[in-house]
Amino acid sequence: MTKKQEPYWFKHAGNARRDQKTITMRTVYGAEGYGWYWMLVEMMREAEEYKLRLTGKYDMQGLAKELDTDPDRLKEFIADCVKEFGLFESDGQTFWSPRLMDKMKSYDDLVEKKREAANARWNRD
Repeated sequence: MTKKQEPYWFKHAGNARRDQKTITMRTVYGAEGYGWYWMLVEMMREAEEYKLRLTGKYDMQGLAKELDTDPDRLKEFIADCVKEFGLFESDGQTFWSPRLMDKMKSYDDLVEKKREAANARWNRD
């Protein structure tokens, strides 16, 4: 499921490649893994509740198609990002980026405040 149409942007540190977790991931998966990581984060940004599903019969195949890789290799990568690198978290059903969740909570709160302010302004008698 994707969120309603809105600008798909999120704050992203310009030096994310130097984060210790990211460096560790890159020692195993290289630039390809770095690309997969950001593509998954972008997909999370578009997803309902900013989480991607893991449990559907074809979920991994769909994600792998988006990332142009093998489903088994992607499954290993996601597991490593959760268990070894700490880049993602999972409840066994879905996985997500805690950093993205934090950034999007701030963004969503701001959007809601602006919406409330606009409604208060335009709904005055």
